Amino acid sequence: MTSLRDNTERVGVNAVEKIFLDFKWTFRAQPVSDYGIDALVEIWEAGEFTGKTIALQIKSGESYFRRKKGADYIFSSDLKHLRYWVRQPITVFVILHNPANGLTLWQKIDKRLTVETATGFTIVVPSTNILDERSKAFLAEGMASDPESVRRFHLAFDFPMMQRLIDKEEVYFEVNEWVNKSLNIRDIGVFFDQIGGNGKPEFMIPSWTPARSFAEFLNDHYPWLDHEHIESDEALGGEVEVHTLRVWVNDLGKHYVALEEFYANGRPEPDEHEGTDDDIDYED
Repeated sequence: MTSLRDNTERVGVNAVEKIFLDFKWTFRAQPVSDYGIDALVEIWEAGEFTGKTIALQIKSGESYFRRKKGADYIFSSDLKHLRYWVRQPITVFVILHNPANGLTLWQKIDKRLTVETATGFTIVVPSTNILDERSKAFLAEGMASDPESVRRFHLAFDFPMMQRLIDKEEVYFEVNEWVNKSLNIRDIGVFFDQIGGNGKPEFMIPSWTPARSFAEFLNDHYPWLDHEHIESDEALGGEVEVHTLRVWVNDLGKHYVALEEFYANGRPEPDEHEGTDDDIDYED
């Protein structure tokens, strides 16, 4: 006979499966008897399998949303499961699903983020970690959502853009701030050499992000950029403030680019005459 608990768990697995299928990723539920892993997800990009797989522990029920720390939630389990998860050769994420309101949250099982007790462990699941399109990049890279991981993620994710901007003489951002929306920073147009011109940016940075101000948004999400505010204009009858900024890659970004290029290519060959004995005045 199927129990109410079994039904609740199945509702959760089905809801999570639908989200990953909407990602166009492959979702494979594990047998009920499997210990601590409810599903394996294979990650696809542009219709091609990336070779990356993540594991999911899915917990469904209102009870998993009762313990809170501020606005966030506390997930707990025993140390046996923690040891099992951290020893996995692939990244394990815990997924919490609330069947009452459809809220589905995620967090990476990362030992750095856990607090161990005599009987088990706890880990914070941020209320902002909603399992939706915005979380795909974190899941694909097997990353947690603590501040350190977020900073590492943004630098790694933005590396191609750093390379693209680092040698440009002049770069401008048009940041669209929707003043009456909670997800207020939306879409950034990137212009080279001059702002406006034919009205078409070189490329767009898609964004649906909450922030107290566009300056806070840039500091949090683009720490490798410095900026100078040029002007602000209203659009759509005052619904949108369009902020024009001149931006440039700062020392953090330049050092990061140099380090990544060193990892990829090694140390560049020295100039033919660089560092030879002929250049050194030993008497001095």
